[in-house]
Amino acid sequence: MAFPSPAEDHRENTLNLQDLVVHPLSTYFLKMSGVAMEPTIHAKDVLVVDRSLILLDYQVVVVVYQERFWTRRILQTDERILLIADNRAFEDVVVSREEDFLIWGVVTYAVHRLTSPTRRIRWRM
Repeated sequence: MAFPSPAEDHRENTLNLQDLVVHPLSTYFLKMSGVAMEPTIHAKDVLVVDRSLILLDYQVVVVVYQERFWTRRILQTDERILLIADNRAFEDVVVSREEDFLIWGVVTYAVHRLTSPTRRIRWRM
């Protein structure tokens, strides 16, 4: 008579990007281009963007501005919108409420590879 394996009842969960999706009908996967959100979000990261979430100040959002997609933190006031990059090399963008501007969605996750940094890093010994 054979004894059952102690690991027989142990099952590993598989990683599925769909598990990051709360609202399937309004969630999109986008690829980040550029380094404006470094060090938080890297070039070529996969962004999970939910278009149904209520926008809060300082969230990372995808916006359409000047006929381009931008990924920035957002701060809204009565008369203007401030788009803030995490990378200090980029200046804040001030958008008036009258300009052609669309808040496209809220970034809920950024998936990035740890083995390929976007810039060379010197290691200390």
